[in-house]
Parts: sequence; structure tokens; C-alpha cells
Amino acid sequence: MKSFLPTFLLSLLAVGFSGCETVTSTERRIAAEPAMFDELSSKHRDLVQQGRVTEGMSKDAVYLAWGRPQETKESSRDGKSRETWVYYGSESIPVRTVGVGVGYGYGDPCYRYGGWGGPFYDVGYHYRHRDYVAAKVEFEKGRVVFWERNERR
Repeated sequence: MKSFLPTFLLSLLAVGFSGCETVTSTERRIAAEPAMFDELSSKHRDLVQQGRVTEGMSKDAVYLAWGRPQETKESSRDGKSRETWVYYGSESIPVRTVGVGVGYGYGDPCYRYGGWGGPFYDVGYHYRHRDYVAAKVEFEKGRVVFWERNERR
């Protein structure tokens, strides 16, 4: 037991200090692709560091700011080819459940004596996960012409 305690305390400290790291995904992408980041204009570098996207940005800038899209689409609008990047988020939504049944048990459920039986019901909640479109970016000739972000609270 004595040898377990120092190991446990060291592990606890390591987890505590690793939790202090505040490196974002954007910062990791910038660190992994410094040449790509350096090629951006100063205005776009500032926006990328803030995790923001704007019209006129290149695909590289959007990748650095928001990462790889989960889906890409090819389309045409007004005779111009477009590429759309789609980013998905996931949310938990409560779903109300109602259970109905018939049963028999020994002992009253409230007073714990005698037998009881008959219909019963139970009302509760469980959570279902649902994907939603968190953001879209449209490109023409490799530059952003439209973007939208759907913030869920």
C-alpha cells in the first residue's frame, strides 16, 4: 500500500498539470503547417488565429481556422463551379419516455407488506445524440464566397 501512494500522487499531479494545457486545435494545425500559415496575408493570419473565416480566404486558411470538413460537395451556381465544405456538430437532446405494463410483486410498494399487482407506468427521459450542420463554407476558384456558422447553446 505504501508503494501505491507515491505512484498515485504522481499520477494525480501529472493529470492535473496536463489539464492546464490550453492549446487549441487551430494552434495545433498552425504549428503543424507553419509554411501554409506564413503564406497567408496578415489579416487572414489574425482571423485564422481567432478561428474565424471570411470572404476571400483561401482553402488553406479555412483549413487552418476550422480544420478538415466532414463532407465536401461540388455544385454550380450562376454558371460558376463551387465547392462546399460542410462541418457537423453533435448535440444531445432529451427524449421523454413512458413505460406501461402489468406486473405483480410481493409487498406494497409504499408500505412494504402484502402482495400487489396490476397496471403501472413509468415516465422518464433519456438522451439521443443528433448531428447538425455546424458550419458551411462555399468556394469559387479556391476562395471563400460564402460562409455560415450555426452556434448551438
